[in-house]
Amino acid sequence: MKRKRCSFLALLVLAVMLLMPATTQAAAKPGTVKLSSIKATDYNKINIKWKKVSGATNYIVYYKKAGSGKWIKVKTLDNTKSSYTHTSSSKYPIVVGQKYTYTVKAYNKKTKKSGSYNKKGLTTRTVPQTVKLISAKANNGKVDVTWNKAGGADKYVLFYKIQTSEFTTNWTKVITLDSSVTSYTVKYPFKNTTNIYTVKSYNSASNVYGKYDNNGISVFVTDGNTGGNNNDKDDVGDDITPTPAPVNAEAMASEVIRLTNIERAKAGRSALIYNASLQRGAMMRAKEISIKFSHERPNGESFTTILNECGAGHISGENIAAGQKSPELAVKAWMNSQGHKLTMLNKENLYIGVGFYQDNDGRYYWVQNFADGNPDEKGTVIFDANGGSGGHTYVIPCGQRIYFKNVPIPQKSGYTFVCWVSEYNETNLTSTCAGRVTQTFYAKWASNN
Repeated sequence: MKRKRCSFLALLVLAVMLLMPATTQAAAKPGTVKLSSIKATDYNKINIKWKKVSGATNYIVYYKKAGSGKWIKVKTLDNTKSSYTHTSSSKYPIVVGQKYTYTVKAYNKKTKKSGSYNKKGLTTRTVPQTVKLISAKANNGKVDVTWNKAGGADKYVLFYKIQTSEFTTNWTKVITLDSSVTSYTVKYPFKNTTNIYTVKSYNSASNVYGKYDNNGISVFVTDGNTGGNNNDKDDVGDDITPTPAPVNAEAMASEVIRLTNIERAKAGRSALIYNASLQRGAMMRAKEISIKFSHERPNGESFTTILNECGAGHISGENIAAGQKSPELAVKAWMNSQGHKLTMLNKENLYIGVGFYQDNDGRYYWVQNFADGNPDEKGTVIFDANGGSGGHTYVIPCGQRIYFKNVPIPQKSGYTFVCWVSEYNETNLTSTCAGRVTQTFYAKWASNN
């Protein structure tokens, strides 16, 4: 009877074991953690995320320098967590710019077993904080730029660009400063122009830059040593310091032409031909843009008018630049700007003139003027008095515009001048451009009787 009872108990125990879930039959280990994402949230913080797995009472976060073999345990978390932000500490440091790899293991403290883990892990690095710009204020012809400190930076790099009604230049480096400095006075800003400034944070040990405010902070500087200010806003070289010694303008211009033709050759374009008339006009334009940095002249006229005045026609384009310290840097700046590059490499352009000017502050100004036909070619425009007196004939560069209001009014006894009429009897005309074909316009008269 006793033996039967024991056999029955044994069968009962076996039946219970067969009905028990597999997880309780043996000390099964947790599943493998699937990593979701990694992100540097600040210069000293990295966040790692993962998917939860069954059988875990805890998650253990590990990290190491990318490429290193040894994982270092950073943190043990309970099973309600699926994300962890590692903040740099003396025990578990995060060095700005250094790449780090993270992984996560699932752990069951009851069975004392860990799950498998992603041996490759996820990798990222931190960068210096973005610099927050404070202000840019014009002060006696200079500009004072200030900003807040940025974590993870041991250098700040100040940049500027110029904005006109027609275009905005690319960012150009002004100076690199130590991280203890959070303000700088720009001694030679561009006058009568909107100057825009931004600052990049930089870590020299790891050679990494932080993000920066691409909008920058702007200030308009007038020629009268005063200007407005704009408060409450957010690569490496030297300050824009003037070079007082005079520079050979023709030599500078010749080098720009040479470098321009090198770039055109790379693009499969024909070499541009130097033209003296274009060059004279370009030299005058270089001085003009030191007064008004624009394709519009200081007197409000188009840049083409001064080229026409210098005898050059068939004008097809202009590039301008300011602040670059050499022909190489000027051409590089144009090549780095899509619009300027297209103008410089335009296959329709055949001739070139280059202007260079150094102002009293030692700042350099550069101009390229282009023509798509022979600049020395002239066109004839005849204003026939048609029976009266005082007609005029103009032999001027092709493409030069004549405004009829500027043509002297002819005289005819007993008649009043009405307007100029084209050969095709067109009236209400206000202007015309000289071309290869001679144009004639006739005076239209109204009888006084």
